[in-house]
Amino acid sequence: MSLEEREQIFWKFLGRKMISYKRLKNGHVIGTGILNPLLDRLSILVMIFFQSNFYKNVAVGRWKGRLVSNTFAPPIGSGPMLRALKGLIKNFLMGFSMPIALTFAVTYRCQCKCVHCSAADHIRKDIKELTTKEAKKLIDDAQKLGVTIIAFTGGEPLLREDIYELIAHVNQKKAMPIMFTNGLCLTDENVEKLADAGLYSLFVSIDSPNPEEHDKLRSMPGLFNTAVAGLKKAKSKGMLVSLSSYANRSNTERGSYKKLHEFGMKIGAQNLILFDGVPTGRMLKDTSEILTPEQREEIHLYSAEHFRKGTIPPLSSQAWQNSLEAYLAGIGCLAANIQFYASAYGEISPCDFTPISFGNIRNESLKRIWMRMVRHPAYKQKLPFCRMQNETFRRFYIDPIPEGATLPYSIAKLPKVDFTEQM
Repeated sequence: MSLEEREQIFWKFLGRKMISYKRLKNGHVIGTGILNPLLDRLSILVMIFFQSNFYKNVAVGRWKGRLVSNTFAPPIGSGPMLRALKGLIKNFLMGFSMPIALTFAVTYRCQCKCVHCSAADHIRKDIKELTTKEAKKLIDDAQKLGVTIIAFTGGEPLLREDIYELIAHVNQKKAMPIMFTNGLCLTDENVEKLADAGLYSLFVSIDSPNPEEHDKLRSMPGLFNTAVAGLKKAKSKGMLVSLSSYANRSNTERGSYKKLHEFGMKIGAQNLILFDGVPTGRMLKDTSEILTPEQREEIHLYSAEHFRKGTIPPLSSQAWQNSLEAYLAGIGCLAANIQFYASAYGEISPCDFTPISFGNIRNESLKRIWMRMVRHPAYKQKLPFCRMQNETFRRFYIDPIPEGATLPYSIAKLPKVDFTEQM
């Protein structure tokens, strides 16, 4: 992905730009309107405005009486949501970030063999996965740092025997537990146990609205129908239910994201989270399917339109997340900004798509590892684009990773440079 300069005008008066922003070729954002110098002094209010503007338009359901606008965010007015808002404000005032979301791969065991698997090269046989005690400590330490969403993933998280115990361990006064699953284990018994454990929302992975194509991509006949049936069971138990998918160059050309969105409406999903097809895992060195700038803008505009309409499910796309309005709302690239990833062995990475380790919680504290990440030249600034799709970032931090290396790869073996200065 090569960036182009792009300007967005939010308010024009008598033909003059009053409030507008431009994203430069190096990814940084500057104000270009007459009132922007004033807004620069009030940027924290700008962030709150864009945040509230999103939340007021979308209502996907309720959780214990509280309104929910996004199944990847805590309920409106809840303790975790107030903590998240406080965290964003605190990050702004401090000048560096503390996390509000953790993605935790509790196991790399999985029944599927996806051609696009992002976790396959993380599997190790020389060490064991985190114990229940270690996993609970990670959850506790993440909450102490300010995390308000804990996303359990894998592999397939439901293959971990103590998963219900880990979900129940999340303090819901501080954070909400969510889960990403392939849907194969969503039996009546397991769905009941998830509900009893207090799971807030469930994301079922669907690669294509076409059942045969989905099953082929995951090498698992019958998976599509099993996964959709499991999603409906979870919804009947009061869980918020969503689809999780991705947009790459080929399926976007076919309009797959629109078909997935229509399918989500049909089955009563409450959200559709659409990640960009990031070159990682089995596809780490293959950049041929990265979205074009035109495709990314197409998806961004589609998402924004349905946010304004209040469509359920909304299309919560990474393309929108990396837009100017999302950046101004304090989002942008989440990696080592407001989110981090923990592997099944305790390795800490900026996000689940970045195969770089900044340390292991078995060796040092989570807080110390986090501070190392946010002070690193590659992550010390907030950016309105995905680093893993940026050719300059990849030249310094991905291309040097040897073929066949066990992931995540240690940051100590990579150059320590601010790649944006080379763009």
